[in-house]
Amino acid sequence: MPLNLPTPPSNVPETVRARLHALAADGRFSTPALRLAQRDQLEVSTPHQVFTIGLDDIASGAGLTAAQPVGWRYLITAGGEVVASAETAQAPDGTPQPPQFNEGRFAAATAAAVNAARALPVLQLAAFELRLLQIPSLYLMALWLHSPATDLLVPLAPSPIGREGQAVPPAQLFGDLARQARARPAAAPEQPGDAGPPVP
Repeated sequence: MPLNLPTPPSNVPETVRARLHALAADGRFSTPALRLAQRDQLEVSTPHQVFTIGLDDIASGAGLTAAQPVGWRYLITAGGEVVASAETAQAPDGTPQPPQFNEGRFAAATAAAVNAARALPVLQLAAFELRLLQIPSLYLMALWLHSPATDLLVPLAPSPIGREGQAVPPAQLFGDLARQARARPAAAPEQPGDAGPPVP
């Protein structure tokens, strides 16, 4: 069965595309891959909803039931190659905020993990929806393969607990993360999801 890509609110992809092409037309990207890409080659692909869990929830033993939706993320391709990601949140009135573009290491890792996930034997038995789980305090990003019957998490490289590209049951992953969360200082600052500075 296929790995299902969720359908974001209709105004979200258009906002991302419009901002992407406007910045490309004006030559306002500061990062090399986006700056050098031809505008007509830039595409927005692979939508996935972003969820996050706080450090206190992890330390207390919470699992995916504590995950909160925070926005949408896309992969940006140029000539068929993944060169960046775009993430946008929604304002309280439902309008999408301007997206942040990033060429950090998690963009390519997301594409590699999606390809690996599509080859998993479990996808022959059930359909899964593609999501993304961010735990900024622990520098972890993972694909979240969700179905009504079960969930799997695929950590993106680099991962603080290893297992990059492997499908891990949530209980196992959260057990490892809980030990790290309890060892971190309570005032540890939250960090952005993708590594590297965002592009306005």
